[in-house]
Amino acid sequence: MDVRRLQLWEGRNATMLSNETLRTVIEDQGGMVLELSNVNHQGGRTNAHPLYWFRGTGLSMVGDENHGFWRNSNLLYNLGGNFLCFPNFGGAHRYGNVFHEPHGWTANGQWTVVKYGTDFETGANWVLSSMKSPDSGYPCEVRKIDVLLPGQPVLYTSVSVKNLGTEPLVANTAWHNTVGSPFLESGCVVNVSAQSFLTAVEKSEFESTARLAMGKEFSDLSKAPLAAGGTCDLTQVPGMIGFTDFVTGVVPKEARLGWSSVVNPRQQMVYFSFFPGPAAVEPDEISLNFNDLWMQYGGRPWTPWALYDGGTDHTLCLGVENAVGYYAEGLAKSLANPTALGSATYVTLPPASVRFQRYGTLFTSYENTKINGGIQSVEQVVEGLVLKHGKAWTFVDCDSTFQTLREMEKKLILW
Repeated sequence: MDVRRLQLWEGRNATMLSNETLRTVIEDQGGMVLELSNVNHQGGRTNAHPLYWFRGTGLSMVGDENHGFWRNSNLLYNLGGNFLCFPNFGGAHRYGNVFHEPHGWTANGQWTVVKYGTDFETGANWVLSSMKSPDSGYPCEVRKIDVLLPGQPVLYTSVSVKNLGTEPLVANTAWHNTVGSPFLESGCVVNVSAQSFLTAVEKSEFESTARLAMGKEFSDLSKAPLAAGGTCDLTQVPGMIGFTDFVTGVVPKEARLGWSSVVNPRQQMVYFSFFPGPAAVEPDEISLNFNDLWMQYGGRPWTPWALYDGGTDHTLCLGVENAVGYYAEGLAKSLANPTALGSATYVTLPPASVRFQRYGTLFTSYENTKINGGIQSVEQVVEGLVLKHGKAWTFVDCDSTFQTLREMEKKLILW
């Protein structure tokens, strides 16, 4: 077990947390989870998160003389494998008097590490970070605890959001989980808790990159409608096919657990994110209503995904994101489309209120090869989670109801 601060590059710092098998590196800039790695069957270590080949290492994109390569986007300059999106999930835009940065200021700003250490009662390694809204027109503060528990292959995160103003605030919120090489490869299997889906809408960023028909509802992830007619199987990662697509699915309202998974059958490893489902959230919790898939399979022949505009897209990655938002179209679009597939696309934070969002990202190897076909269902048990494929199963020791995380909140988050 270890917790310590790192300097990655000049002016770029991070916190490293580890236990017996899992290791994570969380950068202060944007709260980017650059590494979530575990020991593989060969005895080496695999990072599930992509380290983007185009990622900048300077203080910011603005100070880089080649800033045009990143299309003047600081988010792309600092992009990491997972990060919190708040209060916007989508492109930059202005709503009222407030300018919302792409995927929110939590993804673009500098988190302040308040303190870090080991909880001797639970053995947990933890780091507490905070960030205030940079815009006085949106008075809000976010506090975040990242936790590793002994023997458990899960990064637990508690986010608490306080409205510091006297008026209600509206917001999107999302976890931008993304897997990449060397974990992600063709043949990986994708599953989510959602059972109803929508393809990306017309006039979105995916209109020119999609192989899927636009704005179509469907009920089977293995039979997604193609623009050219027919269907394709989105549960199978095809590799670099020259398309980039987006699909949103609604977490069933009766679900007590929402989840997304990616299985690599060749490596026998599973990446699995989970959170309280709509049927289990408490009054002070934010419910993540949607499983989103961003399928970056080579459809962006422009910088920074390619070396030059019109060049070859070099980036294979898969976003298995969980959100409250209208697709990833941003807060203003969410307010204009308050529901999708029957669930809310934004949350309202009452004045002076605090709302919590608890989240787990699991990454581990497994022994039962029958799991190679993907995760079809999940069972919460007292000791952890049972991930199932038909009658086959694998057990993961974890705190699926976030009880320890709640105890850490009482010790560390003092509003």
